[in-house]
Amino acid sequence: MNISLAIMYLYPDTTPLRDFIVQDNGPEPVLRPGAEDKGRIRYEIKSPENGEELEEGVHYRYGIDYNLLVEGEDYDLVERGPFIAVWKLDAPQPTEAELQAAWEAYQEAEANKPPVLTEIEQLQQENLLLKAQNSALTERADFIEDIIAEMATQVYS
Repeated sequence: MNISLAIMYLYPDTTPLRDFIVQDNGPEPVLRPGAEDKGRIRYEIKSPENGEELEEGVHYRYGIDYNLLVEGEDYDLVERGPFIAVWKLDAPQPTEAELQAAWEAYQEAEANKPPVLTEIEQLQQENLLLKAQNSALTERADFIEDIIAEMATQVYS
């Protein structure tokens, strides 16, 4: 499903990147139970000043160093897929079911849409139409000439 096209189908006046942002982060690591302690590492934010006590979030923070972990054993890479990262419309953010329904409606509308012809293709179609009209008018003129000739023959006989 293309979330951006589904949203634009639901709300035709929206502008992507201004009204909403759809994002796909690709595969993201998900820790398995017990792996957090194995990969936990302390990152220094700023050094404490003289006599200052260390405070988490100010002087240091804890994070996970995935280089210390083994993929498949300590963590798995999971594909989250595209998601709505920013929503700035006044309307409520659509649910997954609403997006899916809008996507299906969009695809149906696109499938039923007449094909867009190039200028050359339009001229070719107009040319075929004019040739058909010319042929019909020629046949009609021939028919009228035959009737006139028959009437003239009847009048002079």
